[in-house]
Amino acid sequence: MRSITAITLFLLAALLCLPGSADGQQIAPNPNPLGNIITLNFNGWYNNDIFQNNGTLENHIGTLDNNNTLSNNVAGTLTNNSTLYNSSTMYNYGTLTNDTGGMLNNSGSLNILATGTLANHGTLQNYGTLTNDTGGTLINLPGGTLTNHGTLTNNGTIDTTSATFTNNGTYRGSGHISGSWYDHGHIKPGNSAGVMTMDGNYYKRGGSKEIELGGHFHGGGDNSLTEFDWLDVTGDVELAGVLDVYLINSFQLLAGMSFEILNVGGTLTGEYDGLDEGHKVGSFSGTNLYITYAGGDGNDVTLFSRAVPEPTTLLLALFGLALLPRRRRRSGQVSLNVSLNARRLLNQRPTSTTRSHAHLFF
Repeated sequence: MRSITAITLFLLAALLCLPGSADGQQIAPNPNPLGNIITLNFNGWYNNDIFQNNGTLENHIGTLDNNNTLSNNVAGTLTNNSTLYNSSTMYNYGTLTNDTGGMLNNSGSLNILATGTLANHGTLQNYGTLTNDTGGTLINLPGGTLTNHGTLTNNGTIDTTSATFTNNGTYRGSGHISGSWYDHGHIKPGNSAGVMTMDGNYYKRGGSKEIELGGHFHGGGDNSLTEFDWLDVTGDVELAGVLDVYLINSFQLLAGMSFEILNVGGTLTGEYDGLDEGHKVGSFSGTNLYITYAGGDGNDVTLFSRAVPEPTTLLLALFGLALLPRRRRRSGQVSLNVSLNARRLLNQRPTSTTRSHAHLFF
């Protein structure tokens, strides 16, 4: 009887140690060959290796922790129906699906490469770096929720037409977004100077927007040639938050330049914090930069520049006004009020406001 019990326990232990059946072990085999299926059940699965998936990897019930490097290659399919934690590095060249009810939590580096697709039906939380490379696709499907708390770089396509996308961290790049989304964080068009395109509504609820000016050419229809950052939105735009402007590539701002930094296809509402219509955004080496919300075809956001009046020029003008009434009195004309003329001249100077939160480089 004792021998039978011992044999039974031995067989059970052996069964629990088989790949795809154990509770708390390294996923195997590695690499996972084309056509092979690894099914993960129970809690405690992990990857502490450089794992290559060329077949099918399915996380059904428990948790999978990636603590090293997990590559889902071109022919690979990785499906998460439960909980997938990435605290290290994941590369997706194939098809990565976070299914309905699934939780994909990234605190490391999650990369969607040129041939890769990430389809999200569940909850996708980014606390690390999420990169959607040129040619990559992130599809936020019905019922899906994409929330960025870290850095999301999009140079490919994000489709969130039927789902929810919220940015609480940093969103950057020259990629395209299909669908409406909410931005409470920091947004930075381009990878230096560049253009973000959005086919939907853009709700900027707070945070900040960074604009780099490296020239005044908008690209002439080729966004890759633009010399300054701008956004192109087909739908409605709600504005809020801080606007930060930087000069790059030794660009010198001159009077008479203009930069359409936000093209709005629908309705524009709201303003950047502390920047009413016509207010000064900053001053760069003797040239002031101002903002209008009525640029382009009447509802686009444009920055425009004017020279700062020289103090000596202003004093000479005031001196000339002081002499003007005496001459007119000699000719019998009605005298002018000198102080009124001075006040009118001063009112012709560009309006100036101070913004403690603006970061301006000269």
